[in-house]
Amino acid sequence: MNVSVLNSKIGYISIVEEDGFIVAILFSYLEENPSLLTKSAKSQIEEYLEGKRKTFDLPLKIKGTDFQKRVWSAIYTVKYGETITYKDIGEMIGSKGYQAIGSACGKNPLPIVVPCHRILGKDNLGGFSSGMDIKIRLLKLENILQ
Repeated sequence: MNVSVLNSKIGYISIVEEDGFIVAILFSYLEENPSLLTKSAKSQIEEYLEGKRKTFDLPLKIKGTDFQKRVWSAIYTVKYGETITYKDIGEMIGSKGYQAIGSACGKNPLPIVVPCHRILGKDNLGGFSSGMDIKIRLLKLENILQ
C-alpha cells in the first residue's frame, strides 16, 4: 500500500494506492509511503483545491457492494459546479431507496474524485461523511454556495 498526504486548507488528505489504483481518499493523516501514482493524485487534488482543476485523470478501483458501486458510478457523472439530489441518483440507478443512497454516499471511499459533496437533499445540503464544514467548503470552491 502506498500513501501520499496533502496538508490542505481543509485538513490532511491521505491518498491510498493498491496495485496501481487509487482505492481511498481519507480526510485524515496516514503514514506516508508515496508512489508516482499517489504523488500524481496528490498534485491533482491540490490543483482542484486551488481552483485550477475540474476533472481528474486517475486509475480508480472502488470497493463496495453492487448497489454502492451503482450509486458511486452515478455520482461520478456529476460535473464540477453542478449538484443533483439523492432522488436524482435514485432515478439514475432505478432505486427509490433514498436512505440507502445517502448511506452509500457516506461510504464513498473516494471523496472529491467521486464527488459526493455535490449530492444534496431535496430541501437541504444533505450530509457528508467527513463533516459538513468540508462539504460546504468544497461547494463554495465550486461556486455552488456563496
